[in-house]
Amino acid sequence: MKVYVNNGYDRLKSCLLCYPANYRIISKTNKFYGKVDYALALNQYNAYINYLIENDVKPIFIDITKSTKQVYTKDVAFVIENILFISKMSLKEREEKIEPIKKLAVDQKLDYYIMQNNIEGGDVAVTDEVIFVGVSNRTNIYAIEELKKILDVKGIKKEVIPINFDTNMLHLDCVFSLLGKKSALVSPYVYDKEIIKKYIENIIEVTKEDADNLGTNLVYIGDNKLVTGNINVGNKLKELGYDVKILEYTEIVKGEGSIDCSTLVLLRQ
Repeated sequence: MKVYVNNGYDRLKSCLLCYPANYRIISKTNKFYGKVDYALALNQYNAYINYLIENDVKPIFIDITKSTKQVYTKDVAFVIENILFISKMSLKEREEKIEPIKKLAVDQKLDYYIMQNNIEGGDVAVTDEVIFVGVSNRTNIYAIEELKKILDVKGIKKEVIPINFDTNMLHLDCVFSLLGKKSALVSPYVYDKEIIKKYIENIIEVTKEDADNLGTNLVYIGDNKLVTGNINVGNKLKELGYDVKILEYTEIVKGEGSIDCSTLVLLRQ
């Protein structure tokens, strides 16, 4: 198995998924507790798998654990060039999600590094020149410094740029998304918009309402093609000339993660 990601916009070739067999909302503080159609969730997920296959993206499925949120595979790791960085989860009850990715890395003889400070894949966005890392409740400044050191040791010449945003939004990919080399979706929840503008020429604004509905949480396939579960954002990007597939993903979104959260990119070429 090959892993390589130089940026978040080259052609997507393979990604790591977890079939949502054990997906459940168990927190009573979630407003959708007891209001999820789990049969529909599986149908919606199947439609996403089919879309990936139709677009020549190879889905690789990780071993299933008892975790009710394992469907959100992007949390557990991220790839920079040929290195698989395995996350350190901020919540102890989420650590169970890490064991299958460790096993995969060993079994596939990947070049991998296990982070010692709290960081999650949803806070990491890679471009040709820089790596944006969201400073959140899940990713701290110590992990950012650790990442800088490891990249230097590995000879990866990319600058790491911390990005501050409203941490109620969980991860950077809930407020920001790359749309090619020169474009990005940015929501009002991003505090460091001017920093992003130094590196991204074309900023496409999304509303707070759309960000609240995970409008930036999309998967960029490459060549101006993407898939999203948000109708408003999807239609806006269609008007801007993007090739957009809008998929119903409502039942998995209720668990506080959309299509991008469900996708750990392994290979872009």
